[in-house]
Amino acid sequence: MATPLDYLNLVNALRQMNSPALQLQLQKMLEAQPELADTVAPTPTNPNAPNQYHRHNTTMPQWPKLFLRPRSEDELVNMLEAKKNQVTSFRAMAEGFGFANAAWTTDCLVQCFQMNDLLDLEADTFHEEKEQELADDLVRVESGITFGKLNDALAQIGKTVCQQPGYRDLTVVGCASAGGHGSGLELYGIAGWIEAVELVTFDAQKNVRVMRIERTDGLTDPAKYKKKHPEAKYVLRQDDALFHAVRCGQGHFGIISAVTLRTRPKFFLKEDRFISTWDEALPQINQLLVHPAVHGIHVWINPYVSTGKTSPTVLITKLTKATQQPWPWGVRGLGILFGGRQIITDFIGYQAATDPKGVAAKLDFALDACRSTDVLMPSTQALDFGPPNDLAVNAASVGFDASRADEVLKGLVSQFDSWRSTNNWITSPIGMRWVKASEDYLSPQYQRDTIMLEVPILKGTPNAVETLNKYTNYMMDTFGGRPHWGQQNPMSRAQLERNYAAGLPAFLAAFRELNPLKLFDGPLTAQLGLRDLAQVS
Repeated sequence: MATPLDYLNLVNALRQMNSPALQLQLQKMLEAQPELADTVAPTPTNPNAPNQYHRHNTTMPQWPKLFLRPRSEDELVNMLEAKKNQVTSFRAMAEGFGFANAAWTTDCLVQCFQMNDLLDLEADTFHEEKEQELADDLVRVESGITFGKLNDALAQIGKTVCQQPGYRDLTVVGCASAGGHGSGLELYGIAGWIEAVELVTFDAQKNVRVMRIERTDGLTDPAKYKKKHPEAKYVLRQDDALFHAVRCGQGHFGIISAVTLRTRPKFFLKEDRFISTWDEALPQINQLLVHPAVHGIHVWINPYVSTGKTSPTVLITKLTKATQQPWPWGVRGLGILFGGRQIITDFIGYQAATDPKGVAAKLDFALDACRSTDVLMPSTQALDFGPPNDLAVNAASVGFDASRADEVLKGLVSQFDSWRSTNNWITSPIGMRWVKASEDYLSPQYQRDTIMLEVPILKGTPNAVETLNKYTNYMMDTFGGRPHWGQQNPMSRAQLERNYAAGLPAFLAAFRELNPLKLFDGPLTAQLGLRDLAQVS
């Protein structure tokens, strides 16, 4: 058995070798000896900032004091119990694809990427009528499972998730906690399909508790639950207020170990992508949003008005419900199939640095390359953006009232144009997706049908972080926008209080109850002033 020093030296050596086989060996080492893995991180540091922690898109300005990598809920419980007096706070993440500070910590980072399996549904604890009505449509999964792994498993039994984001490697729980979504005005965001949340947290006496949180009229029969889980650490809470706080809770209430969510029968979609301009397309977009045959649409937009046009170029993606036919049928546009190639991003980045005025034309070209017609695919493939997900970007996404689409876009395009004078450039198409109103208090879609407008900027673009802060602040201050919690987000306490006025009191009440000892606070907590707000509310 390796000593900690041998282990650390070997891990550091493996980090320097660009070999998939050796990286796999490293992963197996981490999984085999989690007690030694506490001393290292499973991914390389950022070579330009060796004292920062870097995993995928997540970059923390400082290295966490401690890493925990549980493989099950029981391991998570034992780890929190063992470390609760050694650290001041725990923050959790799985794959680390977010851009935000929601998972940042200088203390203990709980990495849930090994908790990635389907679990027994425990339907024997349901109310009898709930079991008969819902058991076949529900699945219970660990918090680190990705949409890709879950959909692959569901496909074996003819099912799929009810909604998914545009990237299969995102986790269900990470998306839900951050306000993640797909696209479709009649479709909730990811959190809206969750029926139960299992949360590992602490009570006011610092005892570890495993709480199953459901709606007031939730799935579970309390007597059956108590019989199955007699230990004091297991607590069933059926409370609408707690439920709607925790489903989109940004990690502020504890570490989610599992969720129970709805599924649906596997289905196919027909994809059509066509080019237009915003002014010409808007009436058609409004019709498609309510058309019964349309599953959903999303719109990619050139942030600049190209020469000779009076409104921005747009690429409209229409996803129509389809019956299964001989498959595959049709081919996606070259901009989708090859849109993640580094040579393309390098070219646009070079254009922004050397000839910024030419960026608009290049983005028109990129959108045009994505056109396609009658492409039939399983829903899981049609709803995935594909290779463009591999682009190295900074990104921010803000939700606003869906009824204000034209007003918002025209105001924003004017802002983008004015920011060019200060060398603040958008070097990727921006994207609109529609989401049904949510009941979750700090969801970006709370109480209103919402357009989420994502602005990605290719890494290497000058002043990218500053430009995204300009975008989010403009949206928050002008249109009551609410940022996606998993993307770049400068929201202040004043902006939080104003833009979440209706839901914030209930969220703070849950925060006081479930996080009384500050053990799940982090930089985002401080940025939003949640602890101070919880004291005075």
